[in-house]
Amino acid sequence: MKILDDLKTLKRYNKSKVADTISFLPDQINQSWDEMSKIKALKNYNNFQNLVVCGMGGSNLATELIRSIYNTDIKIPYILVRNYNLPEFVNNKTLVIISSYSGNTEEIVNCLKEAISKKAKVFCFASGGKIISIAKKNKIPFYQINTDYNPSNQPRYAIGLQLGAILALFSKLKLIKINNQDIKQSCEYLSILNQSFLPEINSSNNFAKKLALELQDQLPILVSADFLTANIHILNNQINESAKNLAQYYSIPELNHHLLEGLKLPNLITSKIKFLFFNSNLYSDIIKKRFYVTEKVLKNQKIKFIDYSINSDSKLLTALEILLLGSWTSYYLTILNGQNPTAIPYVDFFKKELAK
Repeated sequence: MKILDDLKTLKRYNKSKVADTISFLPDQINQSWDEMSKIKALKNYNNFQNLVVCGMGGSNLATELIRSIYNTDIKIPYILVRNYNLPEFVNNKTLVIISSYSGNTEEIVNCLKEAISKKAKVFCFASGGKIISIAKKNKIPFYQINTDYNPSNQPRYAIGLQLGAILALFSKLKLIKINNQDIKQSCEYLSILNQSFLPEINSSNNFAKKLALELQDQLPILVSADFLTANIHILNNQINESAKNLAQYYSIPELNHHLLEGLKLPNLITSKIKFLFFNSNLYSDIIKKRFYVTEKVLKNQKIKFIDYSINSDSKLLTALEILLLGSWTSYYLTILNGQNPTAIPYVDFFKKELAK
């Protein structure tokens, strides 16, 4: 029996409830959208000229995903900060979004303090911690993340808890066009799709398991373009943290200018490379052609690759499908690698050393 079809093994790996958390993605989005939609304390938040979103690791992935999906719709500069400090241009015409799942991320706590000192408009997302305390003290509006649908307590698998809320905030601020029906339909689609990826579905009928088996003992090179660029960053993080597996991600057209010449050496590495392309009918014709020619180059170099193509009329649904598939795939790869999906010993060690 394949390990991914052994229910006893799957149950043992789910002691920390990671599989439950992944399966809750549509519930996460639905819940956080509904809760954020009820918040009304945003009367003076329409007059801003640029947007800065601060978050580290999994806490900034939802906002990166939204920026990718709605890149051509959002009409003002949209900057992601993954550091201790805000850009110098931040002022009272800037909306600064503070995002920290725990509420205690030191880089983001510092960004919040800087935003207050610069008199920026601020909105906070956190489950608690220092950020919620500072927000309350300074009368800053916030959304306190409800963690019911994240029993594993892993931010990288709880992107939906911030995604739904931030989509609702951006809708309120008229940054993007999305409504309640769009969210409900998206969540219904994810719920149906989820059924084919669940642990109890055998590998022969479970594409997430099949994909994990394809990536086992390989160096995945994740490739997408345009509105799907954030998806490959998210999947890369999940493979690193959960499966303890090295991965790389690149976007088209950028990779066409350098990567194709870097696949010859060293032999020990290139023999283990497997590309995973995320293709979409919504890409422009020139991007579609670039995918085709890139794959042709790989064939000529005898480099292995997988092409996952989605046909949809919605950028949001396409990105959400890849988000769900990627989460399940990284989880199953974790099991194949014999790793603990929640333990991050070296990240924890680093934080302890830094705190000394």
